[in-house]
Amino acid sequence: MGCSSSINTAFNISPKHTLLDQKQELSKEKTIPQSVRFLENNRIIWLCEESSNMFENEAEQFQKRVYGLKRFNNVDTCLTFITNIQDEKVFLIICGIHRPVECFYHLSQLEKIYIIGSSSNKFNHEKTPTIQHISIVNIDSLYRQLQEDIELSEMDFTLIDTVPVSLQEVSFSSHLMKQEASFLFTQMGKEISYRLKLESGSKDVLIDFCRTHYIDTDEQLHMIDDFAKNYRPNKALRWLINQCFISRILNRVLRTRELDIVYKLGFFLRQTGLQLHRLYEDNASLMKQISIVYRGKTLSSNEFDSLIKNNCGGLLSFPSFLITTINKDVSIDFIHRRLAIHPDMIGIIFEIHINDTVADKKNPFALLKDIDMNRDEVCFHISSVFRMESMEQITTNRMIIWSVKLKLINDNDEQLLRLVASVRIDELLANPVSYLGKLLIDMGEHRRAEQIFLELLQDVSIRSQPQRLVRAHKGLGSLYLYKNEYTTALYHFQQELQTSLIYLQPNHPNLVSIYRKLGDCYLKQCDYIHAIEHYEKAIELLEYDTQQSNSETISDLYNRISDVKQSVKNDSSI
Repeated sequence: MGCSSSINTAFNISPKHTLLDQKQELSKEKTIPQSVRFLENNRIIWLCEESSNMFENEAEQFQKRVYGLKRFNNVDTCLTFITNIQDEKVFLIICGIHRPVECFYHLSQLEKIYIIGSSSNKFNHEKTPTIQHISIVNIDSLYRQLQEDIELSEMDFTLIDTVPVSLQEVSFSSHLMKQEASFLFTQMGKEISYRLKLESGSKDVLIDFCRTHYIDTDEQLHMIDDFAKNYRPNKALRWLINQCFISRILNRVLRTRELDIVYKLGFFLRQTGLQLHRLYEDNASLMKQISIVYRGKTLSSNEFDSLIKNNCGGLLSFPSFLITTINKDVSIDFIHRRLAIHPDMIGIIFEIHINDTVADKKNPFALLKDIDMNRDEVCFHISSVFRMESMEQITTNRMIIWSVKLKLINDNDEQLLRLVASVRIDELLANPVSYLGKLLIDMGEHRRAEQIFLELLQDVSIRSQPQRLVRAHKGLGSLYLYKNEYTTALYHFQQELQTSLIYLQPNHPNLVSIYRKLGDCYLKQCDYIHAIEHYEKAIELLEYDTQQSNSETISDLYNRISDVKQSVKNDSSI
């Protein structure tokens, strides 16, 4: 088995293990760093090496106006910080720099550079073909330009999920390809949001969370106070379309799949969907006059090929709310502006056909016109699904872009129904966390899956509900088992068992899978006697359960026990 422990016989191995005591639990359980999480798609960094602190007042003033401003006075430290960023784009403000900064040119995280003062002399314009940088006169001009640029970046940050036309169905229990898992994750998120219950106090939980994370940003704190006092369920869309804390948090967490925060926004998702449905009915006569809407997007060449070009005829979904325009020129202008910043990207205009499509409760969309809004835009609910019917290159203002024709499909579309059947099982939707974690693992998002489960373990509401706590430990155990971190996996499976026994009888068949996983963990650690003990316990429960036919599973467990005993004999003969 490749293990170094020496073993004499199958029944003389080590003392019987019990569940880890409290001290061991605390030492083995991984915890989340207590640093405050970043909640938006874009980071703003201020780099100033000026020893006279002539820009100190400007930086302090700016810090109160923008969220999460990070300040550096050393180029190398700043470079290291940006290099380690994984989930955000960076807007870099430079002032008081006395040496060339070509080291920033290659950073894929960098969105734009703003230059204050003489720092502009430190840029080699011939070596920065893909990084846009501009000179700024004062803080007010910087703030206005930055807000405009962030809004453009936010609009282009939307993810795209696609599946090819050749994919007829997905088996949830099997290992999925990244693209398939991502699409299923998106659709499962839509199912969950549709079923969310509007719990009292949800808004207060979100408000407290936002106040904690925006504590240093005066402008957003004022917006949070406004939200606390004036938010009403029939005003949800007004907050969605405004550039403020709630829309930016939502855009990020739907993209990064930070489920613990998505749940905090659950009431808002539900109420936005309800308002979209009401607005569709209120504007029914206006909607009949709209057959096509547009949305601009840029993608890298590789993304375009894998997501769009190779999947014509397949299905496409946006994991977030999708705001489109009736005016095609607005979307083309957006693409022009984005390509001016990223000329190496490919411009795409999605031409979305909505005629003959009736909005339903799960897939509402609506024209954004009511007493609070008067916009020539149509908003689609999260994870609406479209079929890619065709694509062609077009030329506008001497610029070549791809026009992709999408057709909004109903929830009862045959191909869609086959694909999402596995995520519409009531049992799965009643206990979604571990399944979502499994999809994240299939997508290769191990860091995100671990973060989600660990965050859930720290949630008071989770820790007070044994069944929800069990699912968090189960997810972590499965993740660490997948990563071959057997000691940590063992701990979480032990916690899953201990917590399950709070509400299940000791002979309940639901415990079988836990004992089996515990046996697997012990086996991986070459602790054979306890592997056998837990496999035998699983068999005992299966034989006690006369309601089900368990012969195949029992046979598999006996085979495992036989293999373990053979391993013991082999080791003892060495």
